[in-house]
Amino acid sequence: MPAARKVVTRSPKRNVGLINCPWFQDKPIEHESRLEKHFVLRAMLFPGLKSIQHQPFHMPLVVHGKRYTPDFLLTFSSGEGLIFEVKRAERIKGEKARFGEITSLCNQAALRFFVVHQGQIEGRRRAERAALIRRYAMHDVHPARTQEIADYVCQRDKGISIKSLKKQLRISQEDVFALVAHRHIALNKELLISDEDFLFPTNLEIKNASIQFGNWFGCAPWVTAA
Repeated sequence: MPAARKVVTRSPKRNVGLINCPWFQDKPIEHESRLEKHFVLRAMLFPGLKSIQHQPFHMPLVVHGKRYTPDFLLTFSSGEGLIFEVKRAERIKGEKARFGEITSLCNQAALRFFVVHQGQIEGRRRAERAALIRRYAMHDVHPARTQEIADYVCQRDKGISIKSLKKQLRISQEDVFALVAHRHIALNKELLISDEDFLFPTNLEIKNASIQFGNWFGCAPWVTAA
């Protein structure tokens, strides 16, 4: 599949830009809408995700248009790749037949195709909390201290409350957010951040990215109608 040409320009009507995240990957991640940006901010917090690529290639279509350019390709530590189309819910119905053709092409390339909408991305203020966490990614925590905290959480498979971790290891809320942003420790899939909410280890083995990321994000691969 040919690579897509990368163009990032500012638009008065769309939230176009780059997410610089050197703690996650070397190359900035492009987005062409606020919804795409929020998708990326949430996805970056998933343990086991290796990289995010915006508009990675073109797929030639036969029936529904000349070609399709995916919004994102997510690659996981297992080597699996998932294709994501970010679309407002009210626009999905009119694209169902086209998405069916895209799904067939993705399956032939050993890729799973997902369509995610604003409810899955922004619902229950999850994207808002992801954006808050990202703001602390540049907060500095000493490497030795980081390892100590990560090891402490790793010893608790069922998790530990944010309040308990801060008290036991005498760390700040800023430290917690920074370590979550860097995926040394993890929140639950709702990204809840009150003192009573729990933190978990990030030593997640990716056995089936479609299921594991889908369950975490609240989405499933697109299914073509019979």
